[in-house]
Parts: sequence; C-alpha cells; structure tokens
Amino acid sequence: MTTPTVASTHTLENSQPQHALSRTLALTDAASGTTPLTHQQTTISLLRADVRLLVGAIPRILVAGTRRVPQTTSWAERRETVLYLVASLTELQLLVSLCLLWLVVPGVVLLPWTGLQAAFVWAVLGCLNSRNRPFVFTVARSASDRRDDELQRLDWYVVGGLANNSQMRRTVLPRLARTFGDDMHTFPSYRLGFVLDIALVLLQRNLHIPTTRSIELYNSVRASLLKPETGGVRIIAHNTGALDVSWLLSRLCADLPAGSRLSKLQVFTFGAASPEVTLPLGKANPQSDGDSSLLYPDVTHFAFTDDPMAQIGVLYGVRQRLEGRFVGNLYTIHPAAPSPPRNYHYTLEEYLDTLLPEGNPRTGVLGQVCKIDRELIEMRELAALVQSVTNEHLRTRDIKRRSWTTLGMGADKRDHDDTTTPLSLEGISRKARSLDGLRGYEDNLLAKAVRNKYRLRPGDYRGNSASTESE
Repeated sequence: MTTPTVASTHTLENSQPQHALSRTLALTDAASGTTPLTHQQTTISLLRADVRLLVGAIPRILVAGTRRVPQTTSWAERRETVLYLVASLTELQLLVSLCLLWLVVPGVVLLPWTGLQAAFVWAVLGCLNSRNRPFVFTVARSASDRRDDELQRLDWYVVGGLANNSQMRRTVLPRLARTFGDDMHTFPSYRLGFVLDIALVLLQRNLHIPTTRSIELYNSVRASLLKPETGGVRIIAHNTGALDVSWLLSRLCADLPAGSRLSKLQVFTFGAASPEVTLPLGKANPQSDGDSSLLYPDVTHFAFTDDPMAQIGVLYGVRQRLEGRFVGNLYTIHPAAPSPPRNYHYTLEEYLDTLLPEGNPRTGVLGQVCKIDRELIEMRELAALVQSVTNEHLRTRDIKRRSWTTLGMGADKRDHDDTTTPLSLEGISRKARSLDGLRGYEDNLLAKAVRNKYRLRPGDYRGNSASTESE
C-alpha cells in the first residue's frame, strides 16, 4: 500500500486575530425527555423543512468550498478538482434541461439523450472515485511510542467530508498521524458531484440511510471494539462524514451491550453536518475519559460559527432544534471579527490550524480560557424536562405548581430502576459553574489524545477533578 508524501504543517500566522472559545456541556437529560426527531415527525415533514434549510445554505457552501486555491497542488488534486467540476456542471445542466424540456418534448425523445448524459456522469464519477477506497496511513514510531502502544493500543479512524480527498492525503493525514502518533484508518468520501452530494446529504440527514462507506466503517469499528487487545477506538469526522458516524453510533448502541466495549469509543467531529446524534440517555454519567462508569461512547464536537456545514448541522441541532437529541460536548469557535463570505472557515485543515497548531493544544484557541455557555446548557435541559412531563398524573396530582427541578427529579424517578441517579437542573448549573476558568485543553479529550512532544501531562488535565468535586 502506497503512503502519501508528508507535507509541511501549516501554522497560524502571528498577525491572525485570536478566536474566542465557548463550550456547551453534553446533554444529560436525566428525565429522558428527548427523543429522535424521526420519532416525532413524519418523513415528509422533515424533508420539507430540511430542503428549505439546505437550499438556503448552498450559496455559502459553494463559496466556502471554492474560495481558496492552495499555493501548491499536486497533479492528483488538480485532476480531482476538474473531474468534480465536470460532474457537477453536467448534473446541473441535466437537471435544469430536464425540467424545461419535459414540458415541450415527449419523454420518448428525451430518453436516449438523458441516458447518454447519465452514462457520461457515471463514467466521470468512476474516474473521480477510482482511488477513494479505505486505506491505512502509516506513521513511523519512536521507541517510546512503541512502548506506549504496547500498554494501550488505539485504533484511529478518519472519515472525510465534502472536500478534496487527494489534498487530505497530502496534507491532513500526515498532520493527524504526527499529532496523535498512530496509524490513521482513512475512509475518504465517495464524491458524486455537487448536485448528487447535496441530495445524499438530505437523505442521510432525514432518513438515516446507510451508505457503502458507513457500512464499511461500522464493520471496521465494531471489529476493533471487540478485540480485547484494543485499548481504545478514536474517530475523527469532518462535516458530511459525521452523517455516517451518526448512523454508526445508532447501530453500535443497538448491536452491542452497554459497558466496557462501547466505552472504548471516542468520537470527534469538526463542522458536523448532522443535525442529530443519538445515544441512549437517562443515566447521569461523567463525560470523562478513563472513568469506568461510562457505558456509552463519548462524543465531542468542534464548530466554527461561520462554517456553513456546521450552521445547518451541529450548531442548528444544538441551538435551535432543542426538541431533538444531539449528544456530546460542543466547543464553538467564534472568529475575532465577522468573516466576509470569502473567508468562511470550512476545511479540516483550518480546524487543525486553530485547535492544534503544529500539534500543540496549548498555543491555539484551546490555550485560551473557555467560556461555559450556561444559558444554552440550561435551555437544552429545560426543553428536555418540558417534553418529559407529558404524563397527566405528573401535571395534576398536586395543586401546588412544582419547580422545573422538582419535575425533572420526579420524571426521572418514574418507571426507572433504582440505579438511576436523579440529576436536577440545578445540578447541571452547578457543574457548569465548576468548569468556569478552565482553559480549552483542560477537560478536553481531543487535547488529551495528543501523543507528540506537546502531549499533556497529568498536571495539565485538571477538568476531571473539577467536575468530580462539583458533584
């Protein structure tokens, strides 16, 4: 298997203004009020609402994806860009002409011409995706790294998004391998042209249909989790790759029992295009690595506020779709100044430049004091409590009106086993206050996963003790 050449690491310029960082804690929902949106609305209503959202975001996605041409590009990158452009323009031309000609030209006359156009697109897509198969990017390890691997073997998976796969091979994978000190099992995106890519995103967001890549990813991750010698599994997903990972999490939680196997999995998304990520809720577990009480995977999201994919995905799911279920901690990166359209943050490389410049979690935005978005945290938990109080008995058994905290504790106690610990809205606020003043790399699983010369020491990772003391 050929290994892509290692490219130089891009670093943040000294003149670049600093970004601000805020954190939204993972949804605890001890009252189990949230349910997936597919269980609340019909498929037609979900598609109708999402079509409007996606159509409105298309101009921003196009601008973000085409705004910047790298200074140095390989022949493979230029070839992929040209083929993708040809496929996208042909699909758009075919779609527009069919809508216009169908009204005046009989369908029998259009059929041969349509078939010829479709065959051309199919051939272009075949050439475009000839190298987009799962592969392993290997990294050379030092003697100390090999000793660490013998103590705890980690399997890393990278799920690409709507970006140039050749560029990811040349620049992103070497950076990830150097930063985390391990081989990268890579699942590139199967590119279909912009029109079909957007259509697939629409279907995945609302129907949760598995793709070839999501099935291959599921088989690989499940095999890693079942191996006793595997100490942990880590997944990095970029924008549309989070849709496959969202399906993967739902499938894993349905197929594997809660416990030591699922707790080995940690997921990191960057600009996730998924508006919903579901995991079993209703049990108050600390969201920290190395805690034996964790029963399910740990999920952490990172998103720029001006990332068009994040705006219709993770940011939309956490901030606006409060009635749905979006699990995991969210780190929101706020640009220092409003970004003009041609400066949208979009690529995985830009996330690495901001979060881990040169692989160092202390010098990027994670080195700043992280603001805890307490208002949004309480709004999400409150929305879950509102949905949980649907039982008429809970609403009418007492004349005196109860507080939301009392309702949440009462809702959590009903029909639950004795091992479930009630977690009130006040407890959520107390935990948020305990994390005030921490820097971004503290209590951060991504920063803790760094395995280069900038790795965190035990004294740097103080978030766990803070969280524990607050409880």
